[in-house]
Amino acid sequence: MVTEPIPLDLEPLHPLFGARIRGLDLGKPISGAVLDAVVEAFETHSVLVFPDQRLDAAGQVAFSRNFGPLERAISRQADAGPGLHVSHLSNVDDAGGIIPPDDRKQLFHAANRFWHTDSSYKPQTALASLLYAVEVPSTGGETEYASTRAAYRALPPDTRARVEGLWAVHDFQRSRDLVAPNLVAEEVRRMLPPVARPLVRTNPRNGERALYIASHAVCIEGMTPEESRPLLDELLDFCTRPERVYTHRWAAGDLVMWDNRCTLHRGRPWDARTERRVMTRTTVVDIGYDEEPAIAARA
Repeated sequence: MVTEPIPLDLEPLHPLFGARIRGLDLGKPISGAVLDAVVEAFETHSVLVFPDQRLDAAGQVAFSRNFGPLERAISRQADAGPGLHVSHLSNVDDAGGIIPPDDRKQLFHAANRFWHTDSSYKPQTALASLLYAVEVPSTGGETEYASTRAAYRALPPDTRARVEGLWAVHDFQRSRDLVAPNLVAEEVRRMLPPVARPLVRTNPRNGERALYIASHAVCIEGMTPEESRPLLDELLDFCTRPERVYTHRWAAGDLVMWDNRCTLHRGRPWDARTERRVMTRTTVVDIGYDEEPAIAARA
């Protein structure tokens, strides 16, 4: 028997995308009808904000698993329990002290300040990321989101025709090299070789099309990075124009869930020398979106 989604207490965040959903306790099991309504809101609005949550690792993992299998976290905090799937994005060490901004770990995280979509460089892309705020600074540290679905709708016809059928090569090393050379260990480079992805992707549930680009995009297949850069930069600038960007100002207890298939995001700076910021992220694997499996980059 198919249940009808129930109405949610939903408030739009931006004229083009995003919604805040109140009244749900995500630390408790949710009914099938509520889950159906959340999935529908996710497919429609791309970015969902759930305020006033009280989640531990097990609760965040349990809620995230409602949407599919989870990525394994590459993190020294990961263990055999819920932490296996939880990434810790924090400037606080195990002893509670603030990690210096020039620490290698913090430089690695600094690449998150470039516009990107999570896991575009992995063998299997990400459906959704869920980021939970444990501690937030008094100012700064926002996360910005841009709708690449809205951008695709707004593309001039000649640009839309130009990008149709193109594939972009995504490489994890590229975004880290923008911060500093040699941040990515050789072992990780071997684990994550470049892959090619369609530049335009179609959502199988609703037929919506979206651009799929990121700071990880090195080049267009069949073109050199130098030949590709003008088009990739043009598309990125177009997607992230102010009218297509929502800025989330975090409060402790916020859980934000976003669609990696049709949004870009980036973190904003704060005074990381004096203020703590502790976030935990789970990532849902996309098992049913790709037009075809990722292929090794041929460029």
